[in-house]
Amino acid sequence: MEKGLDQEVKEFSTSIPEDFFLYKYDLWGSAAHCKMLEKVGIISEKESKEILRGLRVIFQEIEEGKVDPSPFEDIHSLVEIRLREIAGEKIGGKLHTARSRNDQVVLDERLFLREKIGEVIEKISFLQEALLRKAQENKDVVMPGYTHLQPAQPVLFAHHLLAYFFMFQRDIERLEDTRKRVNVLPLGAGALSGTSLPIDRQYVAELLAFPRVQENSMDAVSDRDFILEFLGGLSILFLHLSRWGEEIVLWSSPAFHFLEIDDAFTTGSSIMPQKKNPDVAELLRGKTGEVLSSWVSLAITLKGLPLTYNRDLQQDKPPLFRATKETLSSLRIAARLTQNIFPDRESMKKALSVGFLTATDLCEYLVGQGVPFRRAHAWVGEMVKKLSASGKHLRDLKKEDWGEYQHLFPENWEEIIDEEKSVRRKISEGSTSPREVEREIKIGEELLVQSRERVSSWRKIEQESWENLMGGSCVL
Repeated sequence: MEKGLDQEVKEFSTSIPEDFFLYKYDLWGSAAHCKMLEKVGIISEKESKEILRGLRVIFQEIEEGKVDPSPFEDIHSLVEIRLREIAGEKIGGKLHTARSRNDQVVLDERLFLREKIGEVIEKISFLQEALLRKAQENKDVVMPGYTHLQPAQPVLFAHHLLAYFFMFQRDIERLEDTRKRVNVLPLGAGALSGTSLPIDRQYVAELLAFPRVQENSMDAVSDRDFILEFLGGLSILFLHLSRWGEEIVLWSSPAFHFLEIDDAFTTGSSIMPQKKNPDVAELLRGKTGEVLSSWVSLAITLKGLPLTYNRDLQQDKPPLFRATKETLSSLRIAARLTQNIFPDRESMKKALSVGFLTATDLCEYLVGQGVPFRRAHAWVGEMVKKLSASGKHLRDLKKEDWGEYQHLFPENWEEIIDEEKSVRRKISEGSTSPREVEREIKIGEELLVQSRERVSSWRKIEQESWENLMGGSCVL
């Protein structure tokens, strides 16, 4: 006697709590599949219209919160069962012709991910814009630059901010490149081997705005490398967010006091009344582990899976959804935090006098006078040791202190070791000179426009696809 599925097993294996969020994409893909079935003559025009009407009704019901997903195994069964209730068993039961949940779910994920990549890029651009505006407002502010967290050379505060702008630009470029591999149609692969029915995959690709179809049916249903690649991109993005958060934490501490954070983005202490804690910046660091762990979670799920579909792949959604949600939320707050930090010019200027920041300028001056670099480097190094031991600064050097290089002692000595003039002397491309910083800001503004135009064009194409299939607008 055949037994029904054990209730505990059913609860253990259900995916509806996660994949219910794919309802929009499941309906979208189903509408395209329906139109294709009509085109090739598997269903009639009348049946197609009735199925499409049912799909639109289901979308509206879910949007209005009228659907309880809990009794269903997954989003696919929810849609199919409800469609059969609306359109009738005879018509509603035809939609799944030439389709498997194996190729259906990966289509949903690709549609979801294609959309979310645009959203993430847009949110990165808002953070970039905040960095650009802050750099523009503070182009004249000079601060210590660090290596090994030790004072190294003077740099413009704007130059430091722009370093993060270009880190985030590479994150955008990675996501744009990932989108090329996401934007491929898997539908038509069936369970694993395709179908003997005369389907038209190219037509479905056209309806859903996919530039191409996935070539191998077994590959189409079994791999999730496109999700792993997306999560890898988010992981690198969060490494950059974490570093930016760490800078804000350090710079806002009394030990540095380079930044003041708006009170709305800090918290106090339950016991220490003087505290002003940079919680938002700390959480940008803290949430990094969650996103990186999402990549690790999926990588371990995929490791060693034989072809083709395995139920393990059900576990691709929690890390994907979790990381996507955290990324969008963190980018929004990071942009607002960046808008609400303010440099303490006096503290930065005071810090310039610590650590012999213009020792390299002195070395380069000697090189310009014909002294070999290594000799100049060694001589300046010895001089710094002597000055440090006696509690003096470079500006305390006299001509007689120059020993064998007395004849090279410049009349404009104070200018050579002046920290603010140091940044102006830089001439190399990409340096901290005001001219180069201005150039980088202009490049950044152009990149912002380009990124947003691309996202806007993607969104327009996707919106047209949705409207053509589902007969109404939807926020994409």
